[in-house]
Amino acid sequence: MSTLTSGRILSIDLFRGLTILVMVFVNELAGIADIPAWMKHVAADADTMTFVDLVFPAFLFIVGMSIPFAVQARVNKGDNSWQVFKHGLVRALGLIIIGFYMVNSIGGYDASSMAISIPLWTFCMYISVLLVWCSLPKAWSNALQLSVRAVGIAGLAVLWWLFEGPNDTGMTYQWWGILGLIGWAYLFALIAYLLVGQRPLLIGLVAIGFIGLFPLFAPYEGQSGLLGWFAQENRNHTHTAMVLAGTLMSLLCFDNRYPKRHLNLGLYIVISGILAYLSCQLWPISKIWATPSWALLSIFFCSLLFALFYQLLEVQKYTAITKVFEPAANNPLLIYILPYIIAAGLGSLGLSLRPEVQSSGVPGMLWSVAFALSMMVLVTLLNRLGVRLKL
Repeated sequence: MSTLTSGRILSIDLFRGLTILVMVFVNELAGIADIPAWMKHVAADADTMTFVDLVFPAFLFIVGMSIPFAVQARVNKGDNSWQVFKHGLVRALGLIIIGFYMVNSIGGYDASSMAISIPLWTFCMYISVLLVWCSLPKAWSNALQLSVRAVGIAGLAVLWWLFEGPNDTGMTYQWWGILGLIGWAYLFALIAYLLVGQRPLLIGLVAIGFIGLFPLFAPYEGQSGLLGWFAQENRNHTHTAMVLAGTLMSLLCFDNRYPKRHLNLGLYIVISGILAYLSCQLWPISKIWATPSWALLSIFFCSLLFALFYQLLEVQKYTAITKVFEPAANNPLLIYILPYIIAAGLGSLGLSLRPEVQSSGVPGMLWSVAFALSMMVLVTLLNRLGVRLKL
C-alpha cells in the first residue's frame, strides 16, 4: 500500500516548469557574446559556479523527485518491480539514444563527405525522434501506431548510415549529451530506489555512496580497462547522487509516514549545506568535471528553492503561478528540443534562427528571454494540436 501523497504535486510542477524554461533561456544565451560572466558556464578549473551551472543539477533533482510518484503509478496499474524496471529502462535508453544522436549532430562529423548537409541531417533526426517517441492519437489502430514508430526507427537507422565522421569513422561516442547523462543517472537512481524502497535514510546513504565513487575512481582517469572506464564515466556517479537527492526530498515532503515536513525540510537544508561546505574543502567546484563539491552545492541550492516553492504552493496555496509554467512542466522533453528542431530546419534552408543584431550584449539577452517565452507559447499550441513528446 502506497504512503505517498496522491494527485498532482504543484510545487514539483512549478520547479520542473521553471527549470526547463531557464534551461531553454541559458541554452540560447550560450550563443550570445559580450554578456556578464555570471550568465555563462564557468571554466572547468574555475573552482566556482554560476546560476547557469545550477540548471542541469536542478533538472536532475526534479527527475529524482518524480521517481517515487512514477513508480507508485506503475505499481497501482499492477506492475511488479521487474516490470517497473523494464519500463524505466526503455525510458532511459530513449534519452541515451537521443542524446547520442544530438552530440553527433553538433560535432564529430565531416561535412564535406556527408551526402546531405548537417542541418538537414539534424532536422531529419529530430523528425525521426518525434515519430518514435511522440504521443499518437488513441483512436489510431495498433498497426498504424506501430507503422509510425517503424518509420521513425528506420529514419534513425538511415541517418546512422548517412553520417560521415573524420576518416570514415561514422557516428562515434564523444559524450552522452545532456539527455544521455540524464538517462544514465535516472536509470541508476531508479535501480537504487527499487532495491531500497521508500526508506529515506537508506536513500540518503546510497546518494552519499555515489558521491564517494567519484574520488574512488578519479585516480584511474585516462587508464584502460574497467577501472579506466568507470573513471571516464565518473560524472554519472555525482549525477546519480543528485537524482537520488531529489528522490529523498520527495519522500521527506510527500510520504505520509513523515508528517513533520517543515522539520524534514529544515534538516535537509542544514545537512546538505554542511556537506556542501565540507566538500568544498576537499574538491574544486566544477560542473564540467561533475565534482562532489559542485553536486552537493547544487543539492543545497535546489533544496532551498524547493522549500520556497513548497511553502508558496503546498502551504500558502498560491497556485495560480503554476499556470504560467504549465506548458514547460508538462512537456519538458519537447520544449527542450524544440529550439534545436527550429534551428536545424532553418539551417537546412540556409537561414539563421537568431538575427545578427541580437547576437551580443543587452539585445542578445533580451532575445534569449523572448525566445524562451516564445517556446512556451509554441509548445502550448503544439499540445492543442495533440503533439507531445514523452518517453
